[in-house]
Parts: sequence; C-alpha cells; structure tokens
Amino acid sequence: MNRLKWIAAALMVVLLIVMNVMIFDKKESAAIEAPRMETGVSTQKDFVKKHEVTGVAQSKNTFNIYQNHSLGHIKEIIVAKGETVTSGQTLITYENKEIEKEIRELKRDQEAADVRADHFSSQVTKWQSEISSFDDEKDSADAKVLIQEQLAEAELQSDLAENESSVLNEEIAELEKQLEALSIKSPADGIVSEVNGIGSEDPLLTIVGQGNFELVSEIEQNIASMVRTGDSVVIMSSDTKKVNGTVQTVLPNEESKKFKMTVLVEGEAAWTEGQTGKIFVTEKLAENAVSVPQQAILKDDGSTYVLTIVKNKIYKMKVSTGIQQKEDVQIKKGLKKGQAIVLNPSPVFVSGQPVLKK
Repeated sequence: MNRLKWIAAALMVVLLIVMNVMIFDKKESAAIEAPRMETGVSTQKDFVKKHEVTGVAQSKNTFNIYQNHSLGHIKEIIVAKGETVTSGQTLITYENKEIEKEIRELKRDQEAADVRADHFSSQVTKWQSEISSFDDEKDSADAKVLIQEQLAEAELQSDLAENESSVLNEEIAELEKQLEALSIKSPADGIVSEVNGIGSEDPLLTIVGQGNFELVSEIEQNIASMVRTGDSVVIMSSDTKKVNGTVQTVLPNEESKKFKMTVLVEGEAAWTEGQTGKIFVTEKLAENAVSVPQQAILKDDGSTYVLTIVKNKIYKMKVSTGIQQKEDVQIKKGLKKGQAIVLNPSPVFVSGQPVLKK
C-alpha cells in the first residue's frame, strides 16, 4: 500500500513539473511573438476645393488670348495669323526653369538610388550563391548564420533603394506632367485673326470663333489666381441644367479692384442675353497625390513619419505632409501609392521590428 502511495506521489510531481514547463514555454512564446498591427494602404487622390461665382450671359464669338505670367516665360506661339484652329488645340507653350531644375535634381537622386539598388542586388546574388554552396558538414554553423544575416541586410537595402527610386520616379513624372500643362489651348473652333508680339499689352492672339454665349463674371483675386485660359468649369443655368464651359479670359478690373472672367458655354442649353448662371470653379490643391489616413501620421522629435511594412517588418519613414482634408493627409515626399502603412503608430516601435497584420 505504501508503495502505491509513493508511486502516486511521484506521478503528481512529474505532472506538476510538465505543467510548469508548458506554462513557461507559453509565456516565452507570447513574449517573443510579433505584435499585430492595424494597417492600411497609401492611396492616390485629388485634393480639390469648389468655388461658386455668378455670371451673366452675353453673345460673343471673339476670343482674346493674353500672356499668363504665372506660367513662366513664353516658349513658342505655335499658330499663325489666318490659321484655322479647333477647340483644345495648343496655341502657346510656356517654359518654367524652376521646374526643369527640380526635375534635373530629382533625376540625379534617382540615379544614385538606382546605383545603390544595383549594388545591393549584386550582393544579394553573391550571398545567395554562398548559401547554396554551403556545406553543413564541413563549414561552421556560425559562418552560415553570418552569411544569412548579410543576405537579409542586402535584401533590405536593395528594397529600400528600389522604393526610393520608385518614389522619385513618380515625383519626376508629376513635374514633367506640370511642364506639359504649361500651354494655352484654343477655347473654341475658329480662325486666328491677330497675332501680336510677346510683351505687348494687346492680346497675344485673337480668335474669331463660332457664334455662342459666354458668361461674364466679376471675381475676387483669390478665384482669379486659380483659373487660366482653357480651363474647364461646370455651369448651372437657371433651369438647373448643368453644362460644361471653358475659361476664355481672366483680366483685372481697375475700377473695382476685382477681375473679369469670361467663360464660353458649351452644350445646347437655351441661354438668353442677360440671363444669369452659376459657375463652379475647381481649385486644384493637389492632383494624383499620395494620401494616407490622418491616424497613420506619427510626430516624433519635431519630424513627421509613417511606419511602413516591408516583408513583415516595420520601418520608420520620414515624410513631408501637405494638405489635410477630412481624414486624409497628402504625402508630398517619402511615400508612394500602394505601400502598407501602420495605423495609430507609436514611437516605441523600432525599425526592423517584426510585426503581424491584423
């Protein structure tokens, strides 16, 4: 009987030891488990603002095109006197030295990033080759671990350099798009009746177009600064019918210290002389901008960051922010569209730390 009691006691001791070991292992595993992060993705959107002004309908078929100094210096007047033009045809092109300089600088930065990407890509190939030829029986295990660490570092640096090159490429494309937009297009089908010299107070071009109505509106300077000849706007007539319009001129009115904007009415709305209509001007705050939720922004040490996820690891990326509308924030530099980001980031996280997505 005593022997059975001793056996039972021994079994209980063994069971308690096993349970303690399991609990300890569970705690250890929980301690090293990567934290789960609530994540999102950077997107692309337009940041715009709508402005409404009132215009009065007038019948007119002559269009004067004036020099727009805000676009830079005139590069070329493409059309000649007596030439027939169509609506949307390019009439005048401008050049902007500052944008061209910024493009050159960004291209140099991109070339440097590409060089780094190529260097680390070759390093990745080298370390992968060494691992594939590694002899576990002859070579040291510590040597293999070192090679694996060097491979991981080369892969990380290669990914970061490629990401930087991609971001710079998108910035270059946006600036080149701005250069392409430095042009004045014909507001309507017609014939070029006059071509005057650059710097003259007279219109650069005068186009006699087809008969149509235009809306004439007196606008404040802040509205005048955001529109230019050839811009598209939306017009709403008194019968609430919406039609498109094209800005023809935006000229200062010395008497009222305001600006006079004329908009050519498109479509077949039944307008009459003196009829009023609403003109909706879109202020382009930022087009095709990279955007993240406000909750993804991290402020630390006087700088702005987001936490990105690359291969299940977080990395602190410094960014330059711009416009904020509702819950979205524009990212001007440092991030591209489609990158995984951490929502509600904390400065306690360290770059390279493993994470899991929720």
